[in-house]
Amino acid sequence: MPTVHVRGIDFYYEEHGRRGDPPLVMAHGLLGSVAEAERFGERAADIAALGVHVVSYDARGHGRSGYTTRRSDYRWSALAEDMHELLRALEIERPTIYGGSMGAGTALMLALAHPDRVERLILQSPPPFGSDIRAARRMLGGLATLYQLCGTSIAARIVTALPLMRRLDGEGTAGGMRAFLSRQRRAAIVPAIRGVLGNPLMPVERFSEIAHPALILTHPDDPIHPLASGEILRERMPHARLAVAPSATYWQEHPAELSALVAAFARGDGALPGLPANVAAHGSSR
Repeated sequence: MPTVHVRGIDFYYEEHGRRGDPPLVMAHGLLGSVAEAERFGERAADIAALGVHVVSYDARGHGRSGYTTRRSDYRWSALAEDMHELLRALEIERPTIYGGSMGAGTALMLALAHPDRVERLILQSPPPFGSDIRAARRMLGGLATLYQLCGTSIAARIVTALPLMRRLDGEGTAGGMRAFLSRQRRAAIVPAIRGVLGNPLMPVERFSEIAHPALILTHPDDPIHPLASGEILRERMPHARLAVAPSATYWQEHPAELSALVAAFARGDGALPGLPANVAAHGSSR
């Protein structure tokens, strides 16, 4: 099992493709992992087959990486330092960072703290900023409390019995959610959730400092990943392009298109295949 030891723990990672191709680092969202990536349409091997060297890793407290129990170790700045030191340890120079949800927030903080270590940013479903975080705190904070009080298996059964989750299961879009939630490690995921959702919040006022080419992928009707986050990034970042998909599940339902889009952006191509006509794209593509 490939791991690298940085900042006090072992991080699990996987590599696909050939060193020498444009590098891409993939960072998953809260509760996610390398093993769960295909659930969201993120297929590292498929992206690598399009001429990109892909490294994906399990964040602190997730998947097969180690964990600590201090909430402060999961703040945005700490997660960014984890990513920075991982890049140094693996000798990855100026990659494109693909970050989903928590991974998108980590990528933003890395670009602010170490701008010279990043080439481009792909921000998939960026997290809530400012007062928009209230909905995520209610939903995910409640999940953390259930994990702490009941354990992961019982918490997963309770959450997936809620009317909204039963409806999603009936529509076939949340299949395996109970197993996904129950695979978490209670000692790790409780401080991880509370650290990400706690203070300090992300420094929205500094986003204008991020001059990297950026592609923002978002969608409507998602309180945990509000469309407003993508709009804020597009407005503040000088070289950001925003693509609004028609639904929260669009990219996981179109993994080949997502792979083509991510690979093209990581290679620095001018054209971006994978953005179909019914996906609205706005902003600079420089």
